[in-house]
Amino acid sequence: MKEIHATLSADIPDLPDTDWTLLGEGLWGSVHDLGDGTVLKLVRRNGGLGTGESKIYREATALELLAPLTGSKAGFLLPRLLGSGRFANPYGFSGPPLAGWLRLEKLEGRPVDENGLYVLKMEERERIGEYIGAALAHFHGETAPLVEGAAKLSSPALRSISEALTRINDPSLRARLDRLKEAIATEDAPRVLLHGDLNFSNVLTARGRLPAFVDFAEAGVGFAEEDFRHFDNPGPLRDAIFRSYAAVSGQPIDMTRFRMGVAVNAAVSLALGSNAGHPREGMRRVSFLDEALRQAGIEG
Repeated sequence: MKEIHATLSADIPDLPDTDWTLLGEGLWGSVHDLGDGTVLKLVRRNGGLGTGESKIYREATALELLAPLTGSKAGFLLPRLLGSGRFANPYGFSGPPLAGWLRLEKLEGRPVDENGLYVLKMEERERIGEYIGAALAHFHGETAPLVEGAAKLSSPALRSISEALTRINDPSLRARLDRLKEAIATEDAPRVLLHGDLNFSNVLTARGRLPAFVDFAEAGVGFAEEDFRHFDNPGPLRDAIFRSYAAVSGQPIDMTRFRMGVAVNAAVSLALGSNAGHPREGMRRVSFLDEALRQAGIEG
């Protein structure tokens, strides 16, 4: 870490000269606790679909728009953006090339452990689901004035389909994804500011505190149900999220629109894993996409 610290110090101002704690690592990079109440996200140039540079731009832009709501009592918490930038030389580091960095306020709490949820009592699981649903309803409601300014971030669903199509060659699947894209673009529903990649690992919880949303690299504008697309499998927990969201927002969940979001997820999974694993895994991903499209009303 001392080696990378010395390299980063030339590009990132005021880095504390202390030991950093690795908080997490994923497809697009790593997150480090700097020990001074801030965290540093190092974003790789390549990871999943898209580019590291685009991830940095979207997260920085989204958090700048959301800055008036950080620290508020709006029913959710958000990190403050303290700085961001790109590296002039992505290859000036050992390991994968880095696109850039974001420095953020460290929020209390830990990511929701999806696997750990299933050892909890049902009442506790439902409580967590209700907290998440209520926080998301407040987020969509409180950010309504920001939707016009966030339009430059585009639609997370349409962007994801376009990125998936760069790796899907089957003409039949491509045609169906084009129809899904058209259905999403023309869906008659109010548009909201979306987190864009809301899953349990991007929700921090701490006893006595509001849920916090982190990682806005896929933020954008679309219909509300797009933000539920990662909650297809959690069963009763998903129902608690939906129930609480509807109660707080006053808007019921439209299941057809929700299924459109699930189909987008299926397309991304197929695109990411199309050349990896046993052929049977590829067949499973295609079947999942076929079924998700069918449920979304996109027939072959």
